[in-house]
Amino acid sequence: MVGRMLSSLVLLCIMLFATSATFPFMNPSLPIDERVNDLVGRLTLEEIQDQLAKGTGGAPAIPRLGIGEYVWWSNCGRGDVGAGNATSFPEAIGLAAAFSPNLIYRIASATAIETRAKNNYFVKTGKYAVHDGLSCFSPMMDIYRDARWGRNEGTWGEDTTLGVAYARAFVSGIQGNNSRYLLLSATCKHYTVSGGPDSYPISRMAFDAKVSMRDIQTTFLPGFKECINAGSDGVVCAYNKINGVPACANKLILNDILRTDWGFKGYVISDAGAIEGMIKNQKYYNNTVDTVAGSLNAGCNINAAGGKTKHNAYYSMLDAIKQGKLTESLVRDLIKPLWYTRIKLGEFDPEEMVPYKALNLSVIQTPAHQALSVEAAMKSFVLLKNQNNFLPLKRTTYDVVAVVGPMTNNPHAQTGNYAPTLMPEYTTTPIDGLSPLGNTVKSTPGCLGDNNCFEYNSTAVKMAVTGADIVFVCLGLGNDVEKEGHDRRNISFPGHQLDILKDAVANSPPNTPIVLIMFNAGAVDLRWPDSNDRVTSILEVFYPSQATGLALYNVITMKAGSDSVPTGRLPMTWPMSDDQIPPITNYSMEGRTYRYLNTEPLYPFGYGLSYTTFKYSNLAFSQTIPAGSDFSGTVDVENTGTVDAEEVVQVYFTWTLPTVTAPKRQLGNFSRVFVPSGARITVPFTIKADIFAVWVDDSIGWKIGDGAYTLSAGGQQPNQKRSISSNVLQSGFQILGSKYLGRSRN
Repeated sequence: MVGRMLSSLVLLCIMLFATSATFPFMNPSLPIDERVNDLVGRLTLEEIQDQLAKGTGGAPAIPRLGIGEYVWWSNCGRGDVGAGNATSFPEAIGLAAAFSPNLIYRIASATAIETRAKNNYFVKTGKYAVHDGLSCFSPMMDIYRDARWGRNEGTWGEDTTLGVAYARAFVSGIQGNNSRYLLLSATCKHYTVSGGPDSYPISRMAFDAKVSMRDIQTTFLPGFKECINAGSDGVVCAYNKINGVPACANKLILNDILRTDWGFKGYVISDAGAIEGMIKNQKYYNNTVDTVAGSLNAGCNINAAGGKTKHNAYYSMLDAIKQGKLTESLVRDLIKPLWYTRIKLGEFDPEEMVPYKALNLSVIQTPAHQALSVEAAMKSFVLLKNQNNFLPLKRTTYDVVAVVGPMTNNPHAQTGNYAPTLMPEYTTTPIDGLSPLGNTVKSTPGCLGDNNCFEYNSTAVKMAVTGADIVFVCLGLGNDVEKEGHDRRNISFPGHQLDILKDAVANSPPNTPIVLIMFNAGAVDLRWPDSNDRVTSILEVFYPSQATGLALYNVITMKAGSDSVPTGRLPMTWPMSDDQIPPITNYSMEGRTYRYLNTEPLYPFGYGLSYTTFKYSNLAFSQTIPAGSDFSGTVDVENTGTVDAEEVVQVYFTWTLPTVTAPKRQLGNFSRVFVPSGARITVPFTIKADIFAVWVDDSIGWKIGDGAYTLSAGGQQPNQKRSISSNVLQSGFQILGSKYLGRSRN
């Protein structure tokens, strides 16, 4: 009854507004294409130029048509970034460790609700700054390909199957489930072949990524393809060149693949300053007329640059048309997707028709969103070492507890880059979470200055750990060491940070357990603590954000029961040393990620310990499938320990004799399942047919080949030197026949 009443109300609104709409594009009863065509037909070329040139801040209002300003650039990857308060969720790399699309969906939905509520307020108060709008420069679909890249924290790890699943969930959550209106608009970045370097040994603004089409298709594009499949209207093009051509003027990438192969109908917006960088940094063009012509002809709709100045190349659009380097029909076509998105967001429809316009600031930091932040942080933690099952703590009160290291009480560093504004009243740090464990708590950051730890107060650390019953060492990176525009030169601990851990070992009582808590995105050389018996446990927490302290206490003590059992798994390969990492400027995937690795890492992709143990059995599937069919099976998972817990079931396959270069191993499916202690459950899995395809060449594209394949199922990769206690089952199957998928495999 309520649904019918609401539908009737919407219909009535449409009828009433249709009779009063000033222009057809404001008439909600008309088809959206008709509305867009009407609007674009009313624009002058000067107005089109203004709209396409202003991707930063507020795109200009058009008062004569009753159109207000609009903001294209916001960031909503894990909470609304920018002015005003918002719930802050863990950094993307930590969320990837959760191996949970459901968690990503719920975080995206919570983020979108808060962002829309803030935008409703901003529009009413006339605020149109960067980060105040409804079009999010999220999700980030770059691949974690080098541990030294400063932006690894914003990625969902190194695997395409994980990234594809997360893209689907994120876009669905951020854009909402209303059949008529978008909650927010997702904009996938950074398209494409973006993954370092940012600053060292060369600036991203001048870097030319030399990369094969096979690596482009196999590694860098799958996440973007799924982002588009999920309904994203926008794509942010990258700073770097791709085989000599800037990404934002690259016809092969922006037109041939994105629009022709994939059928993309949305808009492309440049990353900030990328268009002008083609002149200043890349020396690809030497004037603004050629720059705007080259970018628009290639398919970059919007320039994320500043205002109406000589420094914004898109303000040479009219000159390019006059010189015959652009056509009016092209620029009118290129502006249509912008209005399509704005109409879907409900900008020109009455408020009572758009349910999201009723959201207000009361939705920010609701108890449900705060609880989700704690849940997400706990699920992101990866237990790398747990000697003699030291964790969870068998006692929760110690006489003297020491908490040392630069991440001990560093709320901004524990949050990472591109984070919502921290709200102190909702934020807890390690010292907040760990202090309840001790009658006396001694603490020091150890480092003097920032996390680079160039100067070190050894005396303070020695005093803090002397006589301690348990020592927590909180080390890591943060924005001081890794972030956008700031790469690392190696994976060593910054400055004197390793000395803090060594002094804690040397100066605490001989039987005092030491727990190392790591805050980082890019891997750090952990060989010393990994091999040192005094370091009982290593917990990788990435950047948990506002719920850090509470989540740490819960997981270390198992305070929240089964919800606080560590179930995070590494979303990237953790190298032993710098020697295992190719030069960051080398864009061949050979030797990178678990899919192409030639060496034994310190910790493999998918690795992570638990407080319980699991046993796999009864792997069942069809021994043969026809090419082009999905592959399905089941496996039983038994919790053989004493603790109820979740497990991440990982299903991999290998091409036994591929006809072309293929990954050495590929994650085909994963699922996060709850298994009570002593129980055994059957877990179904499906590997989509297209994942079996390999890129043959540019003329053939994707092909699923006839032949033998090997399948494994377990809580980790098969045949790993560093393994967890559970077993891995392996068997073989055959794909019969071949199937050609063309240049777009799904």
